[in-house]
Amino acid sequence: MLRTSCVLLAAASVCGGLMAQSNSRGPGYDGALYEISSANAWGRRGPAYPGGEVGVSFENGLCNPGTMNLAWYAADNDPNGMDEDHPKFGFLVAKEENGRLVQISDWSFCKHAFVSTNTPGSCGNCGNQPWAEQMFVGCSDIYSYANNGSRTYLGPPSEINPWLGTWEATGSYFDVGFPANGSPTDGVKGSITPTDAVMNRVTIQESDIVGGLNSGMYFQIQVLHEGEPVTNRANNVMSRPFGLSYIAGGWSASTQGSPTFGSILTRWPGATLTSGQNGNDDGRFFVAVKVSGPVQGFWHYEYAVHNLDNHRGGASFRLPLCSTARVQNVFSRDIDKDPLNDWTMSRVGDEIAWTAPAGNPQNWNTLFNFAFDCDVAPGAGNATIDQARVGPGALTVTVPTTVPSFQPAIHITGGCGTPSCLLLAQDLPTTGNPNFTIRAESDPFVPLAVFFSLPGIDYAYTPQCHILIDLNAYNVFPLTSTDPSGVALIQTGVDPTWPDITFQAATLIPNPPVEGLVGLSNGITVRYNGTSCP
Repeated sequence: MLRTSCVLLAAASVCGGLMAQSNSRGPGYDGALYEISSANAWGRRGPAYPGGEVGVSFENGLCNPGTMNLAWYAADNDPNGMDEDHPKFGFLVAKEENGRLVQISDWSFCKHAFVSTNTPGSCGNCGNQPWAEQMFVGCSDIYSYANNGSRTYLGPPSEINPWLGTWEATGSYFDVGFPANGSPTDGVKGSITPTDAVMNRVTIQESDIVGGLNSGMYFQIQVLHEGEPVTNRANNVMSRPFGLSYIAGGWSASTQGSPTFGSILTRWPGATLTSGQNGNDDGRFFVAVKVSGPVQGFWHYEYAVHNLDNHRGGASFRLPLCSTARVQNVFSRDIDKDPLNDWTMSRVGDEIAWTAPAGNPQNWNTLFNFAFDCDVAPGAGNATIDQARVGPGALTVTVPTTVPSFQPAIHITGGCGTPSCLLLAQDLPTTGNPNFTIRAESDPFVPLAVFFSLPGIDYAYTPQCHILIDLNAYNVFPLTSTDPSGVALIQTGVDPTWPDITFQAATLIPNPPVEGLVGLSNGITVRYNGTSCP
């Protein structure tokens, strides 16, 4: 049954105030992880390797560095009903894949802790305390991989509010039992009878770990305490490298490296990590980003989004984007392999957005990925995540991050002729940047001249051929030619007083479409010394 922890913990003085989330018990309520280890593979199920799944679990050590005893009341077989106020552990596995960090575990069942051994030595002066349904100040406990892999106390993450740390026993998976054997409304724990070695444990598809992995893979454990203020949660999440190997029809696991605190996104080399939350009304999203390039005028943006403890979940991931931007190679990844529930990308106004279909929001303890190429350079901005469910607080969460923010050159269509010629800006046209050039790409050894003028002209010589240079007021660079790789580079220099300038190449090609003289490239309007969208 639910017990009132303010009474049990003699903390009535802090229960009346709002120090963080609505059920905060005050600054002295602080549960912590102090180690995670002992990865273990339990077995596999499904079709022959590599078409099946493997079940794993891990060990974690917890302690109480605070000034208040921690509630540890078990969801046990008490005929008076299950208790709800106990720690819950979330598990997540991710690996590096194609330059991104992706989740390869399912939305794993969570451990419901049931007793504290109150061992001294890890978090302070414990003294000689008994096993109990609370963890005394300074005491610790170990939950082994066998304990964390026991299906008796593994329940669905969807039943837990990670921001408040709460769980409702009545009507829960434990209440019903598996196969269903209890009343779904009496709050008395039913029995759980697993059907195989994988069921309810952390589950990984073998197709994600073909051949086994012994590097670039990490597990994360997150502990939730009902009423723990967010200011004390920095020690609630740890990750660690581990490996999985497939030998002679079975899997083995090995723990590697050292554990570190924080979101598993800290394991993504070279990424910048930030977070945001819905005030004190709901939990946190972490956003990691890596930007590379430009390559042929496009920067590559990679985002990984970790819903750490936001109960309402994410229904979208939105980024600002210049209305004139070009976007290609769009990518997104959730945590299953069902193409029917993939998030969809759209451009609405001055944004690029990925939106969840019904039934597939980004829930807590999951990692989603989003990526694209764009001809807009990176800068500081905000990602916006719309909440998926009704609940307290604002409808959106804002996370400061790196976003496309400065468009150095605007692409203008209208080129014609065979072979075609692509004109683009290479690097940034900012003062003091010697690497900025106009780049022309065509077949090898194509003669061409690059013209330029003030922007604003678009004369459709034919529906396909557009003259984009003001023929009454233009300048031209000397005739040149593409090199054996089909590239010609035009050094323009950069002056802080220059306005926007449009460039277009005229090519000397067989059967030239314009007056029988030349073919035309697309145009680009270079925004010298710009700082934002047009």
